[in-house]
Formats: sequence, structure tokens, C-alpha cells
Amino acid sequence: MMSATTLAAITAPELKVQGELMVPACKVVAGNNGVYDLGKLSPSLIKPTVSTSLSSKLQLWTVDCDAETFLSFSVTDNREGTASATGAEYFGLGNVNNTGKIGYYRVAMKTGAVDGENSSVYSTTSSSSFSALSTAYLAKGNKMGWAAANNQQKSGLKFSTLLSVEPVLASSAQMGGPVTDT
Repeated sequence: MMSATTLAAITAPELKVQGELMVPACKVVAGNNGVYDLGKLSPSLIKPTVSTSLSSKLQLWTVDCDAETFLSFSVTDNREGTASATGAEYFGLGNVNNTGKIGYYRVAMKTGAVDGENSSVYSTTSSSSFSALSTAYLAKGNKMGWAAANNQQKSGLKFSTLLSVEPVLASSAQMGGPVTDT
């Protein structure tokens, strides 16, 4: 004799789902091909014991996607370990005098827009909790993107932001002595 539970398990309908999940293709366009040229810097800018802030460089970055999406990104430091300051927001400028550190830079993400409308931006270590800001600093290990409100990403086809690079030269003490290269 079969129980009602056994009969239900035998006759349960099978559900099949077919389809294809497509990820939108997006094209990144960076001002000046992503190069922030600081120009020639005089060694006289380097102080013995204090860092020297240089002028910020600002460029427009756009991302065009072929379907509406929520867009976020993360960053890496291609000169990891060479920043003269510590923290996730500090990116290295490289080494000098063997192990001396040239300095660091920070990158501010500001003036966000999605599909031509002003947008807040965010930087967070969490996947679900963030504040919508007018300016957010890029940070290693964080996710950055465009926000409609606190904890709410903004979707669209075209994303833009101004990325402001804020370079700082280390002191000659952090550089391991005077710089002999130009």
C-alpha cells in the first residue's frame, strides 16, 4: 500500500527552464587614453622631511553599454607596495634609489552621470551597504559605482564620471636619499 506522501513525491511535476543569460558588452573610453601626465617635475619640489602635493589632474571617463545594466568596478595598484602612505586609497608612484618610494596618488570619482542625468557615486567594501556620495575615493578591495540612493545602485546604458588624480611626492627621506635621476 502506498502512502499519500509517497504518491505526491512520485507525481510531482518537473519544471524545466531554458534560456540564455547575456551580460551586456560595455566600452570604456578614458580621457587622454587614461594617461594622467604630470609633466616634468623639478627635483627642487622634493623636501627633506615633508611630502609635496602636486596639482590634481581631471579627466572624463565614460562607459557605454549595449543593454541596461548596473555598473560597478574595482581597482588594483599596478605598483603595489610603492606608495609612501599606507591605506586602501593610496596608489604607488613607483620606486627610486632602489627601495625608496617616489610618492603616492589618490583618485576621486566625482560628477557621476547615468544616461545624461546626474548621479551619486559610491565606494564600499560591502556588496549591499553603501552611501550615495557626490565624491568617492577609489580604494583597493572596494567596489565603486553609480548610486540612485543609499544602498541602491543606478542602472543605465551610459555612465560617466570625472576621475581626479591627486599626486603627492614623498620626502627625500622616504625616497631613500636625494633623487639623482631626472
